[in-house]
Amino acid sequence: MPGYPARDTSAREVPGEMQAAAASSLDARRLGGVFSVLERVDRARDVVEFAEHTLEALGSVLGYRDTTFFAGPTYDGLFLDPSPLLEGRQRTLIREYRQRWDRHDVFARPRAAAQLHRVSAVSVDADDPATPADRAYRDWLGGHGIESLTAVHVAPGGAQALFGIFGPRGTVDPIDLAVLRLLGRQLDAIARHLPGRAAAEPPAVALPPRLAQTAELVSGGLTNAVIARTMGVTEDTVKKYVSKLLARTGTRNRTELALVLQRGR
Repeated sequence: MPGYPARDTSAREVPGEMQAAAASSLDARRLGGVFSVLERVDRARDVVEFAEHTLEALGSVLGYRDTTFFAGPTYDGLFLDPSPLLEGRQRTLIREYRQRWDRHDVFARPRAAAQLHRVSAVSVDADDPATPADRAYRDWLGGHGIESLTAVHVAPGGAQALFGIFGPRGTVDPIDLAVLRLLGRQLDAIARHLPGRAAAEPPAVALPPRLAQTAELVSGGLTNAVIARTMGVTEDTVKKYVSKLLARTGTRNRTELALVLQRGR
């Protein structure tokens, strides 16, 4: 909820000349903002604190109030994050996003994913061209007053994650995007070395067979419903297994659990 030129309708990529001009236009105030965000985030002891500190700094330092953090063991899986961090209006949209739009997110498109891995941040605005599928998703957000979508990619502890920034048309202009790309590269460097949550031992060690199977499926980013069908049990049983895994690993939600399980492989 987690630009391209006109030939690509999934996201807008600032042309190379504009990128260079934007990057060279970063004044001391904007660069100071980047350093201020990094100073706050650098205190994080794990991925959860990293995400919380970053969202707080995006708001208090850079002025972005409607933000998200989605994470998962794979890029495709992060859009199914069962416990994303949400700020501002995103809190009220998450249920409908889950029910209809998580697989249609504009940043889930292969071209957008490739660009995010290359340049760290991608921005989509209301005036950008869109495919019919992307237009439906963007129209839904537009109906809630959100016409600007920006994602910043990081890879915490070998997993995949996106910070989302949302707002009215023009929330992120070319210079803002240059700032976010610079910031995104530095955030990624910090995140790559952070644990999901400290665990006493690798969670897959000495687990009963059904818990071990559940752990493997959770680490793959699957939902409770899919895990239940795969294991031939009810969703309530899966919830009990997940609760036991949370207790054993000292994690607070499925996002932390998936990160710890991925690291423990």
